Amino acid sequence: MKVLLVDDHTLVRKGVAQVLALTIPGAEITEAADADQAVRELEASPQDVALLDIRMPGRDGLDLLREIRVSHPNMPVIMLTCFDNSEYVKKALAEGAAGYLLKDCSPEDLVQAISVAMSGSGNVLSPRAVRNLFDSAQAADQQAQSHANRGTEAGLTRRENDIIALLAEGYSNREISRTLFLSEKT
Repeated sequence: MKVLLVDDHTLVRKGVAQVLALTIPGAEITEAADADQAVRELEASPQDVALLDIRMPGRDGLDLLREIRVSHPNMPVIMLTCFDNSEYVKKALAEGAAGYLLKDCSPEDLVQAISVAMSGSGNVLSPRAVRNLFDSAQAADQQAQSHANRGTEAGLTRRENDIIALLAEGYSNREISRTLFLSEKT
């Protein structure tokens, strides 16, 4: 398995690479310190899965995710970051990330996330990221309710909340689209 690991922090990148080398037999780890280097590495050698940090100098991980979705649409991408901000999580999932893990996850959780992403069987989210999504949705719902009498809308739609709830239960994009009668691209 070929893994592209993109993180601007050398110590983190080297540590994650070492964990992957020890826990995934035969894994070939390609490291990149920024989005531009990652693009060059992908052009030189296709990868099976990518792990991207969110905030990096120059182009951030979300920009790189968008580029990878265009140039390598079938390659799963997992965001691996220390930022649990619900806006980052929503943007990453909306852009097609197969997972969103926080850097405090266990090596076993990381390996499992890679396995799930490569199988295409669902999205993997860190529990804290899911909690923040729910908190954000709940706050938006409360705000929408308080504004409802004044005719303003705020926050997530009921359908977006349905999707988040199914994601939290481990549903894949395909299962969500079938359950909610939506296009898988929605």
